[in-house]
This record gives sequence, structure tokens and C-alpha cells, in this order.
Amino acid sequence: MGLARTAVEKHAEFWNARDRDSWVRLFSPEVTFEDPVGGPLKRGLEAVHNSWDRSFRPGRRWYLHPRQIVEAGAEAAVVMRNEGHLEDRVVEVNGIEVFTVDADGLIVSVRSFFDQPTEFALDDYFTPDGGK
Repeated sequence: MGLARTAVEKHAEFWNARDRDSWVRLFSPEVTFEDPVGGPLKRGLEAVHNSWDRSFRPGRRWYLHPRQIVEAGAEAAVVMRNEGHLEDRVVEVNGIEVFTVDADGLIVSVRSFFDQPTEFALDDYFTPDGGK
């Protein structure tokens, strides 16, 4: 098992355990997020913190379920099921996420490909206009 696969597995493990400190430590300070791809590029640890904080607002809880991880060198492509508990409903967003890690195994890039849901609203941070 390589560094990229390990990073993806830890990403899901720490996220689902709501272990914010361990999850934040998975990322390089220079990380970039395209979440979603086509939206504004988000950079650095501020983006890491915003991703966490905007996902775990009151009444919202998300779980990550990697369905398939394909690793090649410093990258891993992941078929990901995102399960959201939004107030009184359970919703699902499926997508492809591409992670890149550096030589130390820190995540330097996350690219998330998914269709915007129509039956519920994501936090605007995760929409193509990025809440702008």
C-alpha cells in the first residue's frame, strides 16, 4: 500500500471519527482543493479548516465511504460515496475524487468531481460558484 492510498484511507477514517486535529494534519500547508472541479480553487490550511467547518455545521453531518481506490504513484483516484445527515434526512452524493500526496504522504491536492444535487442544497462552499 502506497502513500496516496494510505492518505485516502486516513482521510475517511479521521473524517468519520470527527477527529479534526488528525484530519487537518493529513494536509500540506500548500494544499489545493477543487471541490467541486470547475469551482473556485481553494488553497492552504484555511481551505482545510473551511471544508471541515462548512461540512459540520449544526444539523449537518457527513460520512465518507471510499468504494474503490486506484493508486498510481503519488495519486489515488477514488470512487467516493458521501453520506449526509441533514437535519432529518439522509442524502447521498457520489463522485470521483483525485488525491495527490507529496514525498511525506501529505495531501497536496484534492479534486472532487460530482454532479450538484437537485433534491437538497449543499453548503454554498461546495457549489460551482463557491458561495460568491
